[in-house]
Amino acid sequence: MDCPLQTIHMCLLKGILLKGVERTTPNWSVLHECGQEPLQFYWFRAAVRFYNALLCRNSSTLAEVLKADIAMSTVNKKCWSAEFLEAFHGLERSSDFQHRVRTFQTISQSQFVVDVRKRLRNIYLVPGKPARQ
Repeated sequence: MDCPLQTIHMCLLKGILLKGVERTTPNWSVLHECGQEPLQFYWFRAAVRFYNALLCRNSSTLAEVLKADIAMSTVNKKCWSAEFLEAFHGLERSSDFQHRVRTFQTISQSQFVVDVRKRLRNIYLVPGKPARQ
């Protein structure tokens, strides 16, 4: 939640809620009340859709670029594929999703969304601890 855009998003949501809420209200509570997810969730879901769309194209050039980028991910941690693969860490099906990327298979959007939501809830709703800001 330390992303500047996420901070702006939270300020907007807190301002929208009836009579406003205290600035100290936990962000997770505000997101839940507004039916929102953290912005990182939307980015990650869009990245998976983008990856799946790349696989479905009939362009041999695009397929070769994707294969080269995935191959380059083992040596260059700044390429798109390396950052995409790194983002899967911490998910329950992390190894399956990473294997699918490395073998050029689509990622099930429904399985992915369930995994990310479970991860988010584990981060923000740790038993015995208050939700993080």
